[in-house]
Parts: sequence; C-alpha cells; structure tokens
Amino acid sequence: MHRLAVFAVAVLAACAAPTPQPTAELRLPSGAVVAALVHPRYDAADAAATCKPFHRVFAGDGRQLTKDLGGEFPHHRGVFLGWNQVVCGDATLDFWHCSKGEAQRTLAVAGGGDAPQTATIAWTDAANTEILRETRTVAARALTDGVFALDVVSTLTTAQSRVRLGGDPQHAGNQFRAVQRFAEKDAPKVDYVRPAGAGAHGNDVWTGCRWIAAVLPLDGGPVTVLRIEGADNPPADWSTRPYGRFGAMWRAELTPAAPLRLAVTYVVATGARDATWCEATATAQAPAAGR
Repeated sequence: MHRLAVFAVAVLAACAAPTPQPTAELRLPSGAVVAALVHPRYDAADAAATCKPFHRVFAGDGRQLTKDLGGEFPHHRGVFLGWNQVVCGDATLDFWHCSKGEAQRTLAVAGGGDAPQTATIAWTDAANTEILRETRTVAARALTDGVFALDVVSTLTTAQSRVRLGGDPQHAGNQFRAVQRFAEKDAPKVDYVRPAGAGAHGNDVWTGCRWIAAVLPLDGGPVTVLRIEGADNPPADWSTRPYGRFGAMWRAELTPAAPLRLAVTYVVATGARDATWCEATATAQAPAAGR
C-alpha cells in the first residue's frame, strides 16, 4: 500500500508539472550557449503560452538576458517579431498580442548548435488560414573576448493577394525584451546609447538611427546589447522602453511577387559600452546584403 501511495503521488506530481518547451540552442565555437529558440507547438487551449516562437539570449558567461512568458507584458518574449496591424483583405490581424486566434506556428527547425539555425513559421489567422510564411535564420558569431554577434534574418512571403504590415513602434517589428527584473518597482532601469543625430519623437520613439544599444544593469556587471539595422531594411521607427523592451518596426506591403527580407544584427558585449564603441561596432558588423 505504501509503495502504491508513493507511486500515485509521483504520477500526480508529474501530471501537475508544466511540459518543458522544446528549444534549439545556438553555440559559439567555445561551446557557450548564447541563444535558444523556444518553439512550442501551438495549442488553442493554451494560446497565450504557445502562440509565437522567440529566441532566448544569454551573455557569453551564461547569464540570461531576455524574458520568457509571464511578467509585465507576457506577450513580450526574448527576441521576437510581430505586427499589431496586419491587413489582409477586409481583416486586420494582430500578430503582436496574438489574442484573437492569430498564431505563429513553427513548422520546421533546421541547423543550430554551432551552425546557423533556420525556422519555418506559418502566420495563421483564427481559421488557420496562412497569411504569411516566415523563414527566420539566426547565426551566432564570436567576435572578441566577451563579445559575440547574433545575425537575424527574417524573410516573409505570402500567397495572399496583398498583405500590409503596420502598427506603431511599441507594438510591431523585431524587438528585444530584457529580463523581467527591470520592470519591477524600484528596480534599476535600462540605459540606452543612441547615435548622434537620432531624432526624438516623444513616448520613447526615435528615428534616424542605424543602431541603438541597451545597457542592462545586471547582477555581476552590466551587459551591452547593440542592435544594428540592415541597410536594405525599410525605414525604421525605434522604440526604447526603460524596462528593457527595445527594437524597431517597419511598414511594408507584400504580394506573392514581392516578399520582404529583414536583417538585424545584435552584438552582445560585457560591460557598459559607449557611443564611440557602438558606432565603430555597428560599422564593422552591420548586416550586409545576403547575410
């Protein structure tokens, strides 16, 4: 009887435990894991937790830099892509919050480890109609001690006659969301470094930037995350929140004959880096056509 009771408790505990989400790691030649793709299988009954893939990002010393599900603005997760206004025909879809049946469903993942990783993602509406097909490739590169790059390239295609991507800089584009601690009351906030000539438009919106860097005040010392725009991207509107969500959005129109390719490079460095370092690094590491 005692053995049966122990077995029953173990079974109940296993049933109560959350199912681990599948991941696919990216490593530097040193073996350090610097990113991991989280790509849960979409479940309409648990849509908030499974509606979009994202990449966790780690410092070279293993400290996690990005937020997972939960916390303030639970739809912000790691490095992610979305628009809150996607117009297709008469419908306006929200692939930022994914709160009305929209989903980004991972169909396949190839590569990873110490090689580039490519995920194929179907952006579907509540009726499971595919609106967009994304091919997202992420590659990790070691630069110098304590510094590495993540090259992120998303190519979006559509079989629909016309799809318009829009919204606002706070709710669209390719964004990085830092760990939850910076959103807590009385917590230290994230500092930003911007290029000379960056245009401020209020509400943390900026234009005229080919790069912006976030300096994360982490335990164990700060880490700088420099985000660099690809030169071939559409014009970018940036948003930089003090709790650590920052990035840029683009407005674009897709047709079956006109896909959209977006390239962004993140450079992660230990320490608080200044504008001179950011400018030089952005020049050296800016995404090139085809990279």
